[in-house]
Amino acid sequence: MVTKRRHSILGFTFTLIASAVSLAVAAVYMASAYGGKADPAESARMAVLGLGYPIALGVLTVLLVVWLCLRRWTAAAILTVALVATWGQLTTFSPFNIPLGAKEGENTFKVLTYNVMNFTDNTGIQHTPNRTIRFILDSDADLVFLQEAAQTTDFDQAEYVRDEIDSIKAHYPYYHNSRGDVVLLSKFPILDVVSKVYAKGHQRVLGWDVLAHGDTIRAYCCHLESIQLTESDKNLYRQLTNLNNMKSSDDIEEVRSTIITKLARAYRARSEQARRIRELLNSTRHQVILCGDFNDTPGSFAYRTIAGSDLRDAYAECALGPTITYHCNRFYFRIDHILYRGNFDAVNIERGSLNSSDHYPLLATFKWR
Repeated sequence: MVTKRRHSILGFTFTLIASAVSLAVAAVYMASAYGGKADPAESARMAVLGLGYPIALGVLTVLLVVWLCLRRWTAAAILTVALVATWGQLTTFSPFNIPLGAKEGENTFKVLTYNVMNFTDNTGIQHTPNRTIRFILDSDADLVFLQEAAQTTDFDQAEYVRDEIDSIKAHYPYYHNSRGDVVLLSKFPILDVVSKVYAKGHQRVLGWDVLAHGDTIRAYCCHLESIQLTESDKNLYRQLTNLNNMKSSDDIEEVRSTIITKLARAYRARSEQARRIRELLNSTRHQVILCGDFNDTPGSFAYRTIAGSDLRDAYAECALGPTITYHCNRFYFRIDHILYRGNFDAVNIERGSLNSSDHYPLLATFKWR
């Protein structure tokens, strides 16, 4: 009898501990999942917390598997409730679609968004032909939205692509930029240039009306505020995240006072830029494709504000599992997005693996209804 009672007490105690741990993990997970609902202008800390969503999701998933294996049903139920409560964020971050693609002969068009890092090569070696240009041409996309392309000059004077500009013009008879870093290459006629948005001297958004298959699409290319880390900031972060190079509390404090501060500043700037973009979207009844480098993750305040209730996420609708589009300096996030509304549906999306830029390209296929 004593032995049974002791086992009963131990089991009850373990269940309490497991439930408490699950409650703590679920609370952190849900805070990271919904951190993007908080306006960074009021609570930048919640916005920064949202960056930890992939880690929080991983911890929760592993712990859920452990509790299920140990048959700790109460603790497992707590984590399951947290997953169900954040289902929208979960399926945006890691969609559960079976990629089908478009059937041959269907009325489709392709859209590519790509931060090209000024056509330099991330490996430090300038290849001939330019690897980024070659990918763009091989993708055969109908609309190509570029960021960090020709920041200070007309696109056809951009360094590293002057010798290859003729091949771009041959493939894309319509293109436009206004000495900002966002560029549209198009197989479809560009009817008009609309909706420029500037912030702190930089052109953050540029829009065009494009005639595609007899329909007008308002196409926006955006490049929102970056963290603006210096090389010393990046080096410090790389050293700090090196498991074989443990750092002191002074180094951790330096990261907190530099990187976290810059993150908060960038979040506040993007929140204002996102609101201005949302005003543009609210002011037009056009069909819309909005692509670009948000410098922000799915579920962030900027992403939620721009997407609103009317824009659909091509990745969330077509992809299977999570991905990253930025891959340098040990910052691994999906910060490039393709959002849309109109008389067409996303039927396929691919993330390229070319590493010539610090971003991966994102290519979506749309089918007219």
